[in-house]
Amino acid sequence: MELKVRNSVIALLILSGASVQAFGQDVRIKDLANIRGVRSNQLTGFGLIIGLSNTGDSSGFLTRNQAAANMLTRLGMKTDAGQIQSQSMAAVIATADLPAFSRIGDRLDIKVSIIGDAKSLAGGTLLMTPLKAADGSIYVVAQGAVVVGQAKGAGPQVLTAALVPNGGVIEKEFMPNIAPKGVLTLSLKRQDFTTSARVAERINMQFKGFYAKSLDPVSIEVEIPPMYLDRVTDFVSELEGLQVTVDQKAIVVLNERTGTVVMGADVVISKVAIAHGELSIRVGEGSDKDKKSPNQKVVNIGGATVGSLVESMNALGVKPADLVGILQAVHASGAMQAELRFL
Repeated sequence: MELKVRNSVIALLILSGASVQAFGQDVRIKDLANIRGVRSNQLTGFGLIIGLSNTGDSSGFLTRNQAAANMLTRLGMKTDAGQIQSQSMAAVIATADLPAFSRIGDRLDIKVSIIGDAKSLAGGTLLMTPLKAADGSIYVVAQGAVVVGQAKGAGPQVLTAALVPNGGVIEKEFMPNIAPKGVLTLSLKRQDFTTSARVAERINMQFKGFYAKSLDPVSIEVEIPPMYLDRVTDFVSELEGLQVTVDQKAIVVLNERTGTVVMGADVVISKVAIAHGELSIRVGEGSDKDKKSPNQKVVNIGGATVGSLVESMNALGVKPADLVGILQAVHASGAMQAELRFL
């Protein structure tokens, strides 16, 4: 029976470049690693939104009532929580990410989300709300008009979470010390012993000295050269621009739901024979031209890679579920020299 050619399988072959390394490519250190200590600071605060068109918290929500009474008392109007009956207010939690090296007076966006039973925050105004970090200090004070995002796609519009664009004013600077005692630490985004060692070697080669050393698969400790001690920013700028050949493990990723296969085309398969229904495939035997013979149930693949195997099965119209099953069986037999992951 002739097998029809079908485009039922999506195979993304991630090919390596002209690098000597099988899976390697040159990448900037800036894209490979973070400088330890350079991070954002998460902030949280409790606030009140007023001016809602009868879509705020119900009169029975005690948290809102107490907060509104406290606010009015601070403004000179002594009020009891039981006197708050309007639904024009809503209690919210305000959150923000404070970037590293932020300066006093800078502004940032604030996100607000209800904690009660309010129906919508549209048209409201956030009253002055202090936002604190984990250390209990106030870093930002927020206030301003609330903007509810527009509906997108077929899903419903969310009216109970909104933004206050540029509503936060930074009151306390967040200045992390990235180079205590003249030493900074790079943290790789993906841990790998080989890449970590290459980063240290590349830094030492660039600055002509033994300034960097690999501590583990993630961390590279870098001593700032004497000529850069008073120019740390210049040193970091030059450091981030250095190119390093990245090493990576041989990995094949399978999505059983869609039949998608993502792999390096050079992932090696040892000599193996595969029998699947009426189809028989032999990897590591014959030549590439053998697989082009029409009406042939026995296919010989000369190249012993996952790329050539998937290419042949695609040409023969193998279904996504069958392809996933074949690759899983090849891996289980020990013939695939790669790690298999499922989405």
